[in-house]
Amino acid sequence: MSDDVAAVRGSLESLLSSIQRADVPSYRRLVSDTLTCFEPETQGNRVDGVEFHIFQTEGQEIPGRFHLELVDPVIRVYGDAAYASYTLLVSRDDAGTVTNTAMNETRVFAREHGDWKMVHFHRSRPGSM
Repeated sequence: MSDDVAAVRGSLESLLSSIQRADVPSYRRLVSDTLTCFEPETQGNRVDGVEFHIFQTEGQEIPGRFHLELVDPVIRVYGDAAYASYTLLVSRDDAGTVTNTAMNETRVFAREHGDWKMVHFHRSRPGSM
């Protein structure tokens, strides 16, 4: 694994963890202000900027415990741009009740001032396309 691929993977894992922990300061640090996305929560619309996601993150319940699993991740780096594509399995333990979800995700990163920041993502439920 190249140093750049390892750095993108580290940023990705930190980003996903910040979302699960509802850690808004970390999320803001890992995401570009020019973020764009398509995801089930946007009901088929592209959303620009971070405020939609900050609102979603601040309003979520933080699980007692969670586990994130990246299934078959592919990370490619092209100079100062990179993407990661994978299926994300999330197991959450909320007061003894474990729930599992899966999402197919592609996240695009750009190197900004030496740090990898997410600039775009697309999420969909497996089998929904």
